[in-house]
Amino acid sequence: MHPRMQLTLPAQQSRLAFMLGVTASVLVLAACPRAAEATTEGPAVFAAVQGALNKRLEVVHDFAVEGSIKDPAGTTLGFRYAMQQPAFSVGELLGADGAPMRTFVFDGSQLVVIDHASRTLLRQDLSHNEEQMLLTLHQVFAPFVCEGWRPPLLKATGTTASRTGDDVTLTVPVGEGGVKHQVVHVKPDGSFIGKTTVADDGAVLASTTVLASVVDPGTGLSFPTRWEMQEGGERGTITLTKTAINQGVQAARFATTLPAGYTERAP
Repeated sequence: MHPRMQLTLPAQQSRLAFMLGVTASVLVLAACPRAAEATTEGPAVFAAVQGALNKRLEVVHDFAVEGSIKDPAGTTLGFRYAMQQPAFSVGELLGADGAPMRTFVFDGSQLVVIDHASRTLLRQDLSHNEEQMLLTLHQVFAPFVCEGWRPPLLKATGTTASRTGDDVTLTVPVGEGGVKHQVVHVKPDGSFIGKTTVADDGAVLASTTVLASVVDPGTGLSFPTRWEMQEGGERGTITLTKTAINQGVQAARFATTLPAGYTERAP
């Protein structure tokens, strides 16, 4: 899937360096404070970020990840997710025994949700409205991987961009459902930092913050491996334990056919 809107937030900087002793160089730096970094903004900043995001799409043909999500109560749920260009996605929520409890598959036109406990399949055709398709896929697969693994949702018109140092801020207007805009933070190379969803009254409705990342040696790109999501007072931490980029994904994982012994329900 290739959404057109995106979001992000910066990670905290470690303070360990300030606790390891006061040296002459530190004293010199204290005497000569660093000047504030200049901020640039405008269409050129937005165009540069779009170019970086497009480059990520060009070099990442497929990926597969495994991980878990942990809520504040300590409950942990395992999952698997895979993507293959141009528009194939599959996400699986796993039980304690590692077997799939629920599977979500998109084959480029149809979204299928399989409930393995009830042995039922729900099918929805998303091919008739591209905008609605992108929003639906974003909602379905966002819990599995954050931006940085998938393109952020960006609006071609109305989005503003500014850059301060290595932090590029994208403000994406929403204007519906009580949501004013989304604020996405990325690095100049398109690496995801975080995002917030802001209400009409300025309150933060939801946020995603990257806590750790890894650089893939094959592409040279950075990908989140741990991030925190907050929404409606609830918080969850997602940690990836396995990642495979451009190593191929079996086509059978994206099958949307009715499994033997299952019943298809109307949407």
